[in-house]
Amino acid sequence: MVNRPPPFWREIAAGLALWSVGALAVTGLALYVLLWSGAGESGDSGLLGLSLDAWADLHDVLGVAFFASLLAMLALGRPVWPTAPQAHGLAAATLTLLAGLTLMQLPPATWLLPADDEIEYAEPADEAASALPYPGATEDPVAVVARQMGMEETRVAIALQEAGLRYDSLDDSLESIATRNDTSAEAVYEAIRHLEAPALAPPEETAVDIVEARFMGHEVRGKTVEQLAGAASVPLELALRRLRAAGMEANPQDQADAVAARSGVTTMDVLAALVIEGYRARR
Repeated sequence: MVNRPPPFWREIAAGLALWSVGALAVTGLALYVLLWSGAGESGDSGLLGLSLDAWADLHDVLGVAFFASLLAMLALGRPVWPTAPQAHGLAAATLTLLAGLTLMQLPPATWLLPADDEIEYAEPADEAASALPYPGATEDPVAVVARQMGMEETRVAIALQEAGLRYDSLDDSLESIATRNDTSAEAVYEAIRHLEAPALAPPEETAVDIVEARFMGHEVRGKTVEQLAGAASVPLELALRRLRAAGMEANPQDQADAVAARSGVTTMDVLAALVIEGYRARR
């Protein structure tokens, strides 16, 4: 003689199926209202404080619960109509627990959601990658990136300094500058993105012209090297090193006019050498 499961288990399975059908009707109606009204696409709070995605997740999980209860009814024998209050109570409690876990995005409810949610969460990373000009740009020196994108290196150097980004030279990579400034390579490139072609300086425009336009309205004459470095957001030690590399010996308290006269260049040449890595004045 075959042992049949107690009728109570069949009532629980039937109660779960019955309550699942009712819950699916509610979530299905909510999805219809949201999609018909366009509230889900407008980014507002949705219906009853739940977004379109939340209602869709509930509908998916409840659908799985419904089919699981049908399989349980078939496996336990002849379906019965649930009459025991305990069966209705257990079914309602089970669905309430599943709904709560779904809204909080906790397992095991999340195990029942479609796998394409993982693709949705991966999209921000793809968008971040597209913020770079080309694959592998993070490892290239900024000077190389600038040439690839048709940027004037003088403007790139000034733009990085105006953004408050610390770097030694345009030979630094986007990644190294990002690490030094505790930010991302995408954020570093964003500081110079506006210099991409066709927003280029005219070919005849020199580095001194660009620096002079950048500091238009600033009184340069009579300023010390230290004051100019501060105005250009260039660390003092880096400014002195750039001046020495350009053949201009200077101390922090030397006036730019004196450095220019001693070196046989103009005051704007001093400022350009201080701002631009590798600048060479025409003597």
